[in-house]
Amino acid sequence: MTKQIRERKLDLQHKIFRTFDECHFQKSDISRESLFVLKMSEGSTVSLPLNAVCKEFGIDEDSNDGELIGLVDKALDFINVLRPGDDLPLEVLTGEASWAVDNNHRQIAYNRVTMQLVTWMSGSEELITDPEKLMQIAEDPATKRKINDAFDEVAEKLGMGKENREEVINLVHQVADELAYIETLREKYRLVQMVNNKLQELRRIYAHEKGVLETVTQVIRLIDDAMKQFEASFDEIDANTGEIMSVLRNFTTQRQYIRTKRDDLFRRLRAWEPLFERWSALTPERDPETVKLVRDTYQFLAPRFMKVKQWLMMTKVQDGIASGQNFRDEKERMNALKGKMMQW
Repeated sequence: MTKQIRERKLDLQHKIFRTFDECHFQKSDISRESLFVLKMSEGSTVSLPLNAVCKEFGIDEDSNDGELIGLVDKALDFINVLRPGDDLPLEVLTGEASWAVDNNHRQIAYNRVTMQLVTWMSGSEELITDPEKLMQIAEDPATKRKINDAFDEVAEKLGMGKENREEVINLVHQVADELAYIETLREKYRLVQMVNNKLQELRRIYAHEKGVLETVTQVIRLIDDAMKQFEASFDEIDANTGEIMSVLRNFTTQRQYIRTKRDDLFRRLRAWEPLFERWSALTPERDPETVKLVRDTYQFLAPRFMKVKQWLMMTKVQDGIASGQNFRDEKERMNALKGKMMQW
């Protein structure tokens, strides 16, 4: 797109997108590629790879339809289903988030940034991310005076002059607004930790049931890898936004960085939503539904976090493919797995 716009509909003109009353775009559960899904007149549903549809019907990527279709794949990272005529999410138009944060997370982010200013002014900048600790320090009258002084000093340091301290205050709020999304996602990540805690309890409950215990142990191992990856992402963001003067001086670049990381974390955590709901409602105890949830969690985690060779061996066994069976290439192997692969 040549200019930034805040609203744009998926207004596709090609007849293939206008012939069927019931059609939409979604991601494949298996390959994660974008699909064009349509309902035929006799009631059957057909799913077609979107890239193949464009190639078959000669939709040029430089055309208006081609440009919109190029946005569909990105848009489906933020919404489950997109229909012709729907509004595209802000993430693919302006870089803003299409989801909201609450005032609590805005306050946490603002407290974090102002505490960075205070510690910077003292000569030993410190990054604090614990919400309770931030609130305690920020509410102290002495801290509030230091924050007020910091605005003046930052205005001088940035070459704005104390008379333009309001510009600094506005800039600090802009930084906090961007980081509020990271704080929201940081809290969402705690649900992954909640799942892990309940799995640890289930390992104790099923200590003498070998079959279930083995599955629980496998899931714990996989979720540990997941947590390490999430924590590495948050640590990276904290490290790259830890020097507040650098963030303020290079706000445009920093905002793009924060938004890129925000979108990546949102996409990754969004995939967990169905599991979060089920695990939140679970009371750890011996129960067939508990075992089913553990197995479903394994099926979700394995393709994402199990080492590739180990995962391919597991799929061969679990999906009924003989362990000694060989394939000419990945396409042949995938064809053998059709209808058998785990849905995630």
